[in-house]
Amino acid sequence: MQELCKAFDVSIATVYNTHTRYQQGGVEAVQHDRVPARRRQALTGDEEALLVAIPCSPVPEGQDHWTLRLLRNKRIELGVVERIAPATIHAVLKKTISNRGGRNRGV
Repeated sequence: MQELCKAFDVSIATVYNTHTRYQQGGVEAVQHDRVPARRRQALTGDEEALLVAIPCSPVPEGQDHWTLRLLRNKRIELGVVERIAPATIHAVLKKTISNRGGRNRGV
């Protein structure tokens, strides 16, 4: 396999995956990759915008900053969603450059 990797300048995973596709469906399966199914988006654009806006509001009484769990609870309280994973909230917020708690303001 190492020789194939060097000859075609590909990773060992590519060689292995190509070999597996060939075993499962022959040359046709190797020549025509399957188009991966599109995963459902957890939130719509409007829902993401609302999620990003929540940390701009005052934090709940007794808290000094918004946490992922506080954001999740606020979203559920507002009736936007029935449930949402903290990881989903983290992924949405990571896409923004806003970090109100950070010390670096980018200047």
